[in-house]
Amino acid sequence: MTAPGFVSSLCPPPLWAHQQQAVAFVSDLWERERRGAMCAVIMGGGKSRIAIELANQYQLSPLLILSPLRVVDVWREQFARHAPDQYEFLALNGDAGQVAERMRAARDRLEWCRAKSRRCAIAINYESARQEPFRKWALANFWRLTIADESHKNKEPSGLTSRFVGQLGLRSFYRLALTGTPMPHSPLDIWAQFRFVDRHVYDPTFISFRLRYAIMGGFHQHEVKGWRDLDELRQKFFSRAFQVGPEVLDLPGEQDLTLTTDLTAGGARIYRDMDRQLCAWLESGVPVTAANALVRLLRLQQIAAGSVKDAAGVEHCVDSAKGRLLEDLLEDLAADEPVVVFCLFRADLRLVRTIADSLGRPSAEVSGDAGEHELAAWKRGRKSDPVILAVQIAAGGVGIDLTRARYAVYFSTGFNLGAYLQSRARLYRAGQTRPVMFYHLVVRSTVDEMVARALKKRQHLVDSVLKEDLVDSVLKEFRCPHPLPTI
Repeated sequence: MTAPGFVSSLCPPPLWAHQQQAVAFVSDLWERERRGAMCAVIMGGGKSRIAIELANQYQLSPLLILSPLRVVDVWREQFARHAPDQYEFLALNGDAGQVAERMRAARDRLEWCRAKSRRCAIAINYESARQEPFRKWALANFWRLTIADESHKNKEPSGLTSRFVGQLGLRSFYRLALTGTPMPHSPLDIWAQFRFVDRHVYDPTFISFRLRYAIMGGFHQHEVKGWRDLDELRQKFFSRAFQVGPEVLDLPGEQDLTLTTDLTAGGARIYRDMDRQLCAWLESGVPVTAANALVRLLRLQQIAAGSVKDAAGVEHCVDSAKGRLLEDLLEDLAADEPVVVFCLFRADLRLVRTIADSLGRPSAEVSGDAGEHELAAWKRGRKSDPVILAVQIAAGGVGIDLTRARYAVYFSTGFNLGAYLQSRARLYRAGQTRPVMFYHLVVRSTVDEMVARALKKRQHLVDSVLKEDLVDSVLKEFRCPHPLPTI
């Protein structure tokens, strides 16, 4: 009988060259009893594959994986692809009110694995892991390997999560930090991360660390006025860190990654009401055409994106989950990294602008309302020019060159396969000199999932003729029982 939750897949693909080098680097540290390491690998560079390869080679169990909420489900997919049948994997999702339930699920799974001599891997988001009772349970156990994914999230020395992760490092035989931006703001960002990786590399306190490498001044000596001994800081950093930057040449030309989230309680309630109306309409016997079905499907998709229009045509914000997912993703990229965000609705374009402003990153727009000068400013790429480009697929999917960016995010996707494929071709085309990453933001148990499946299915069927709409594919799913977002 298959163990509950056991993941399986075909034989995993071979490691890329830089992944092999990272595995060798960490293995060398571990063999020399330096049990903490960092893989500072560019986004899309396969950090999770490196971690899974190490865990599998050393047959480590139990594993505890801490990550941002959006990445928890990605780890499930990565284990299924790269360690088939090797680990009993548990992904713990949900809101903060369910921490006790997730602790019990993790405890039961770990006990089951020990009784059955199975290897166990548990993934949970940082915010939940640091809360009681999960925090107490995690610190009471001893982990063969703890992975801190996107470890730069823990850069604040006094942060509750950062301090918890540091304590967890003391309860772990091996420790592995994964990040694409180890120092997002300054060299001071590294101290708290190395408190987890290996607290003996740098000074025992953040104050002494700052005094060693930063020249302080200003009001009460709290402002960094300059730096010193950075060569020493760098040398110590690379004694435990393997770094891979944008120069990596062995990455595939284009990659796709789906990031998922859940509607809030309020958004889920509104979505369920609209969903029931659509199902009732489909069952009423009224003739269904692509045009009138599309209007209803788009309303569901708009709710999933976070907004809805009332009877008077006034837009209202009804959910923030997808916006937070986008903000979380953008925070993980360097502040000067150009990013294209594809949107379907005007409300989405405005939300992208708002998020960019909150992050202090200038933005531009390509839509029916924005002029060509905004696109020109983004393409120019000077220091003061926009780095975030919000693109309405209908207006910017065809005929423009977006090869300045190697990262694209699909915040909301329409039902037109041709427009979708054209939008991808704006980045992955002649003139692009770097591998391209396409991120798809999907709200679980909504029409987002159906559109994603339909796009993938139709894309594989396309040869010389593009199917121009996906409405039929999505409607077929609505005619069958499908999960609804929970409240």
